[in-house]
Amino acid sequence: MIEPLIILGSLGLLFGAGLYIASRVFHVSVDPRLERIESALPGANCGACGLAGCAGFARAIVHGSAEVVGCIPGGEAVSHLIADIMGVKAKEVDKQVAVLHCAGRDVADRFHYVGMKSCNAAALFQGGPKSCLYGCIRFGDCALACPFGAISMIDGFPVVDEGKCTACGKCVDACPKDLYDLRSLKKLVHVACRSRETGKATRSVCEVGCIACKKCETVCPFDAVHVSDNLAVIDYDKCTSCGKCVSECPTNTIRNFREERKAKGLWPVKVRHEKNV
Repeated sequence: MIEPLIILGSLGLLFGAGLYIASRVFHVSVDPRLERIESALPGANCGACGLAGCAGFARAIVHGSAEVVGCIPGGEAVSHLIADIMGVKAKEVDKQVAVLHCAGRDVADRFHYVGMKSCNAAALFQGGPKSCLYGCIRFGDCALACPFGAISMIDGFPVVDEGKCTACGKCVDACPKDLYDLRSLKKLVHVACRSRETGKATRSVCEVGCIACKKCETVCPFDAVHVSDNLAVIDYDKCTSCGKCVSECPTNTIRNFREERKAKGLWPVKVRHEKNV
């Protein structure tokens, strides 16, 4: 009995020594900053940074292929925490929010839809049941996709809570009608319509749709609004949010978010300077 025990013990020591040597030879050093950055991130794994989750973003920062301000959900606080860890400057973050380009709450149905209550599923059947083929189908795919509870279905229509919105872009991907854009909070004026129909056709199904009258284009002092393919389009590089197009629009299609954002404390947008480390 003694010999087998000696042999087993010797083998155990041999294998243990081998594992120890292998662990030393193949050891990969882990940058201590990696764990600290992962701990600082919100852990939402939303992909808004353009990478595969928070762990991927943390690795990209450590390797120098991502900016410390890349975590949109984390905002300014997380950016400065990561900047402290990396010993760099945290630049100003231009907060963005999702903007819904549709206001057609009262658009009627063309037919009675009995399929799956999903915008994407309904859109596959003749473009969806709504009379406006460009507008919201109202089954709430965007609200279901939002990981931060920033979109609610109120009276059957999506409403964005800009205070909760992190501009992760999930709603943009979820909407089959391409009704969402991500825009800076500094941009206050938006066109709440995507219809490319003629003015007469749009007005026949929606009271708040763009009728391509070009009054907005005429009144804009900065040449920032142009009607293209029967729809008013804002050039945000030129737009100053003066609101003249909003006042001139006869169907209330162009909207100014100034007062709404003021009431919620989201505007004026605070200017955040670089932080020296």
